[in-house]
Amino acid sequence: MTLSKRLLAVAEMIPGGAKIADVGSDHAQLPLFLLEQKRIQSAEAIENKPGPYARMAKAVRSSEFSEQVLLSLSDGISSLAEEVDTVVLAGMGGRLILRIIKDHPEKLAQVKTIVVDAHNERPLLIAEMGALSYRLVQAKFFYDEGIAYDVMRFDKNPGPIVYSSEECLFGPTHLKEDPGPDFRTYWSKEESRYGDLLKNEQLSPKARNDYETLVKAIQEVLHEH
Repeated sequence: MTLSKRLLAVAEMIPGGAKIADVGSDHAQLPLFLLEQKRIQSAEAIENKPGPYARMAKAVRSSEFSEQVLLSLSDGISSLAEEVDTVVLAGMGGRLILRIIKDHPEKLAQVKTIVVDAHNERPLLIAEMGALSYRLVQAKFFYDEGIAYDVMRFDKNPGPIVYSSEECLFGPTHLKEDPGPDFRTYWSKEESRYGDLLKNEQLSPKARNDYETLVKAIQEVLHEH
């Protein structure tokens, strides 16, 4: 089985020997791939609508790993199996990811790792995950078919973490390590985009100040990398 570049990046962040739950598992590609590679012990594949659930169930039951995959028709992590120690939330918006997590905080007691692929609101997600006592320990920024992704792994922390605005915007691990050329390409484009917005003479003083602050932050990060 082969995975897309996006799902492969998610797979690479799963701890070896994990017992995972894949929320919004689609055709259960990720769990089946990880089981095929003998990377995980078991999986719970979750969908919240009958149609996608049926397609997922068909894929799992036609595989050689049906006994290692628990099929779940449920909302997010509401019915999370007790043995799950790693949750995957990929291919959805940052606010939805946070809602899924916050709706059932009691289910996180045994969850040591959360791997996310958020379409948007990544700064908010990083800040809120820190407040929930999950530290961002690994991230990979890349383009896949012209779309920018930033796949992130959060590990359970003894207490809450307060990230700075720069850490939330760019990602704390990207600030410490070389994030790669795709990261620089993306933020160079953002610098140009906000620079163009600043040419608008009708901007409010607050908007102008916000954009100028953002452009300065981007320039500093690009200079460092």
